[in-house]
Amino acid sequence: MWIRSVAAGAVLAVLIFSGAGTASAEERIHRFVSNVEVAESGLLTVTETISVRAEGNQIKRGIFRDFPLRAEGPDGRTYRVGFKVLSVLQDGREASYFERASGDGVRIYIGDENVFLEPGNYTYTIEYETDRQIRFFDDHDEVYWNATGNEWIFPIDEVVARVILPPGTRAQDWTAYTGSFGERGRDFEARVAEDGREVIFTNTRALRAYEGLTVVVAMPKGAVAAPTEAEQLGYFLDDYRPEIIGGAGVLLVLFYYLMAWLFVGRDPASGVVFPRFKAPPDVSPALARYVSTRGFSDGGWVALAAASLNLAVKHRLRFEEKDGDMVLELDEALGTGTSDLPKGEAALVTYLNGRGSPLPIDKDNGGAIKALGSKFRSAIEKESRNVFFKNNRSFLLPGALLSIAVIIGLFAFGQMPPDQMEFAFLFMVLSIFAAAFSVNIGKAVFRIPNMQLRMGLIFVLFIAAMIGTGLLANNISGGVSTLPILPVVAAALIALNVLFFFLLSAPTALGRQVLDQIEGLKLYLSVAEQERLNMGEAPDMSTVHFEELLPYAVALGVEKPWSNAFEGWLATAAGAAAAASYHPNWYSGRTFDAHHVSDSLSSTTSAMAQSFRSSLPVPKSSSSGFSGGSSGGSSGGGGGGGGGGGW
Repeated sequence: MWIRSVAAGAVLAVLIFSGAGTASAEERIHRFVSNVEVAESGLLTVTETISVRAEGNQIKRGIFRDFPLRAEGPDGRTYRVGFKVLSVLQDGREASYFERASGDGVRIYIGDENVFLEPGNYTYTIEYETDRQIRFFDDHDEVYWNATGNEWIFPIDEVVARVILPPGTRAQDWTAYTGSFGERGRDFEARVAEDGREVIFTNTRALRAYEGLTVVVAMPKGAVAAPTEAEQLGYFLDDYRPEIIGGAGVLLVLFYYLMAWLFVGRDPASGVVFPRFKAPPDVSPALARYVSTRGFSDGGWVALAAASLNLAVKHRLRFEEKDGDMVLELDEALGTGTSDLPKGEAALVTYLNGRGSPLPIDKDNGGAIKALGSKFRSAIEKESRNVFFKNNRSFLLPGALLSIAVIIGLFAFGQMPPDQMEFAFLFMVLSIFAAAFSVNIGKAVFRIPNMQLRMGLIFVLFIAAMIGTGLLANNISGGVSTLPILPVVAAALIALNVLFFFLLSAPTALGRQVLDQIEGLKLYLSVAEQERLNMGEAPDMSTVHFEELLPYAVALGVEKPWSNAFEGWLATAAGAAAAASYHPNWYSGRTFDAHHVSDSLSSTTSAMAQSFRSSLPVPKSSSSGFSGGSSGGSSGGGGGGGGGGGW
């Protein structure tokens, strides 16, 4: 019987001691003491003494302490506070530590990366200074201080928070809050020293992980010097330094571009545009396209189609449809000389002649078509560069350099939050693709003839880019409360550079004159037949007149109304028999319908440019396939705060 009793007692003792060992093995903060000394200048000197139990689970080398560098004022506006570490001790001796930026705050790691702690109790002391923590009101000033922070991953057994006011100052009122962030727990006691200068707060229950103690002490007005107007201005400039640098930089780039535009980018005043019944002198259909669009914004394929058609009308080239594909073939009856041809058409004839065989416009000949397009564009651009309009691209270089300087200035002097710095490189890479994409979009927008519609669309696209960039940046940065300034400034700078990439281009005096003539020809080609009949000096429609201007209609995008006018003339003036028998002698194929001349011609000619594009070879990758503010206070409110853990 006694043996059984002894055995039971032994088991009980083992359970008791093992339970005690388990309890003692829990990593926690036994005591957290925060002494906050308030200077008359408003500077806070804070000494935190943190006694912990380490067991090698979370606390291996030491602890870390997070301190937020942004605070929220009574008006709800966030601002940056100062922070400077004065000393760090471990068990009363100077300790190794280092700081790391973390979001809108700083993390202090205490301990040596190469030294692991033995299980036991350790005491860490952190002394630091911080400013802009005093709150100023009409009838009092106050210290609203999150003594422990609400982000500790350990429970805290005992908290002592002392708020020591400037000499000669008595506390007017005080309170505190306990619990998780936003809670208004009252698990605290407070007492005031005899001189009324010091208020001591203690907790009345242990705080669980992610719970904290926040204290509030009111003092008379004037106990702490309020910031002067000059200091408030300095604070404002410091708080909004990234926005000021970024905004000023964007305005500087905009100012430069506006000055450059006033100097070289303004278009000469246009003349009176009236219907013109023939092409401008020495302006081929391809050149008309080049001048009207201020370059080959579509790759030059419409211009190449117009040049091919013009050669066909001159009986120098034939179109033949074979198995659904268009084939270009030189008509050697008039010879293969090019001295009488415009530069672009001469390049086309020279290429086909050198090829020695017809050119089918299909995928199999994608390489040949690409080479033809390159030679064709080069011939026209070499002849016409800076003759009809000037790109003024040299004025883009200072603007681009200024834009880069703004971004560098943000990095160097903007004190941007570290979370923005982390994805800054990503936005730099995205900016390159965004610029290229924006140029392509801009080319399409600037082909819109209506100025009001064009500028309205540019404004809408700019706003959409700003909103989209902000949303993307906010998602990448983890949903921070403030809109990341770097990507927004980068997007604005990209938009300005792309916008003035187009706006700085301006016609020369000759170019303005030719543009007016081209607009007059386009007006004539696009009006209805009845309106054309009302034009007193308009030439009579004829097959020769129609085919002579058809390449220009293709180049200017009005081949459909011009073909409709011709079809109407065939059906009335020439008679039904003539309409049924019409067939262009430069074209052979099955799709031409003499009864629907406009549909046949417009589909044939307008589809040609698309045929050139779709026949281009598909780009290949160069890499190997084997390469891989509410009212009242709460726990977590006020200055200070943060939290910590072990590492």
